[in-house]
Amino acid sequence: MATPVHPRVHLRGAEPSAAAGEQVRVLVYAPIHMTWIETELAHKAVIVQIAFSIDHVVSALVEDPPPRPQILVADFDAMQAGEIMHLHLLREQGWFGRIIALGDLPSSLRSSLAIERVLTAPFVRDALREAITDPGFVAATTRLPVL
Repeated sequence: MATPVHPRVHLRGAEPSAAAGEQVRVLVYAPIHMTWIETELAHKAVIVQIAFSIDHVVSALVEDPPPRPQILVADFDAMQAGEIMHLHLLREQGWFGRIIALGDLPSSLRSSLAIERVLTAPFVRDALREAITDPGFVAATTRLPVL
């Protein structure tokens, strides 16, 4: 297993054997639904990092050197109000990755964090995998021409 990017984030998932452009990095903060998430993300093109607190999430996505995870999967039902407010630091500090939320969320929270997908219970098989591997969801960046 490869060494995690951040000392407090444990790396799980596929070994980074393919080219870097073929793999998607996902950071997961979901203490309650971890077994379901591990089953869903057991995919060769996905590198999963596990965070154990919101501080770890913010640190791994904002402060760690690149390459950083492009997707955050977070269980909002397991978070306190203060943790959700702390999560807003991601956008304030310039992380523009995609967020997949687990749980019931008000539309105001979805818009303030720019959450693109929300999965609600009961969590069905392959729902998370389809959300992450959706071609419209993980879009490759294109090089801009130099003028």
